[in-house]
Amino acid sequence: MLATIAFAACTNESLESQSTEFVMTCQTAEPDTGSIITATVWDKVPIQKSFCAPWSGDKQDETEFQCYLSPHYFYFKFQVPDQTITLQEPFLKKLDVCNEDRAEIFLSTTPGMETYYCMEIDPAGRALDYVTHYYRQFDYDWSFCTLQIETVVEARKYIVAGRLSTIEMMQLGIPLNGFYMGVFRADFDGPENVVWYSLLRTEREKADFHLPEMLYQVKVEAPMTTEP
Repeated sequence: MLATIAFAACTNESLESQSTEFVMTCQTAEPDTGSIITATVWDKVPIQKSFCAPWSGDKQDETEFQCYLSPHYFYFKFQVPDQTITLQEPFLKKLDVCNEDRAEIFLSTTPGMETYYCMEIDPAGRALDYVTHYYRQFDYDWSFCTLQIETVVEARKYIVAGRLSTIEMMQLGIPLNGFYMGVFRADFDGPENVVWYSLLRTEREKADFHLPEMLYQVKVEAPMTTEP
């Protein structure tokens, strides 16, 4: 059975009526090809494409996001339209991702973000992954052990896909039957001009993804089981 995902994202609805629930069902499907990006399972995974820029007049974006859980992995995929793909060259350290276009996922163990794990991935597949404690206490020396990434750069578009072991998620204290997740995008148009996109809106004046209100509550319809 394939995953079904249902949640309301960035729209013109009032902030008070905005849904912050993300419902995901378990499934057994793994990619049927050697590539995560080209796996046919994505044809049956719902697409979310309601990204907006809360700090840029709720500007809408056509980025597409998909994800699902299997017994072994958390899979994710972004398809990002971008006419000004920006990369840091030379790329010397993982913090150089901060100067680039990127797709981002935050995974939190609790609604208050006491401890949460971040992956920020550029179009070349380079990741800035780190653990954080609220508020903005970053540990950039930390990295995921099982994060696998694939990317493709096309004309006016890039694709970021990957997977993270469910065993590692459980070891980190992320409960597979319900956790918290933020989904974001950074769009650079030159080194000083960046638009920050999110699937959730906020009325805060200062751009900041590292807030509990920027996370969905993920609910899994059936308990996950993971084979050793």
